[in-house]
Amino acid sequence: MITRDGPLWMVILAVTSGAAMGAMIRWTLTYLFNEKSWFFTAPMGTLIANLCAAYLMGMALAWLMTRPEIGPNFRLFVITGFLGAFSTLTAVLGENLHFMLTGQWLSALIHFLLHIGGSFVSLVCGVLTIRGHL
Repeated sequence: MITRDGPLWMVILAVTSGAAMGAMIRWTLTYLFNEKSWFFTAPMGTLIANLCAAYLMGMALAWLMTRPEIGPNFRLFVITGFLGAFSTLTAVLGENLHFMLTGQWLSALIHFLLHIGGSFVSLVCGVLTIRGHL
């Protein structure tokens, strides 16, 4: 089967291999740093993963925008696979950056609020459901 990004088997290989690498790096950071308490009590491994992944997403998007000759499989490996598994926050931020770079400021704001605010509300609803309050 052929997708808009090429043969399906190549898409699957690109996304899954990138995702496996990103997930393992995220696990390593949370394993090493989530029990550490530095200047505030928060899961530092998660913060490190999100900040690093966001930085790498910015670099990847900026670099790939100047390289149209790079095929979709590399993009899928880096953006969707590796960075998507490293931190799903980067997928949202990358989409938001696209809206901003194309001058769609209202869409960027709505997108950000729906994803971040909506995810937090969904998180709370999940807890309330399990606890029998919903």
